Amino acid sequence: METPKIHIIISTPLGIYFDKEASICTFTTTEGQIGIMAGATEFMAALVPSKIMVNFLNSPDSKVFYIDKGIVQFKNNVLSIIVNQIDTKEIELDHKFSPEDQKKYTIIEEVTLKKSILKSQTNNK
Repeated sequence: METPKIHIIISTPLGIYFDKEASICTFTTTEGQIGIMAGATEFMAALVPSKIMVNFLNSPDSKVFYIDKGIVQFKNNVLSIIVNQIDTKEIELDHKFSPEDQKKYTIIEEVTLKKSILKSQTNNK
């Protein structure tokens, strides 16, 4: 008896990157790691930068893809994944948001706000 499979379609802005059937697929969402097999409950979630692992039953072959952010939907045993970037090697993200960046943007917002208040006070006189 054949084990039920899921159909996995991974798309990028450039088109379809991966389109095969597999036994299980694991990935990381904003809620944590999820593993999907045939018959799982339908859902939709946001993906975080991480890796997608695709495994085939009774086969030593497995695929690992590194992704940037994206979305995933599972419905009728079809796993649709849309990502910004994907590769078989780890992706170097262009920029990681840091606390220093937050301070920089806070200062910019503060200056903009002070200018608006000053302009408003000048117009009211």
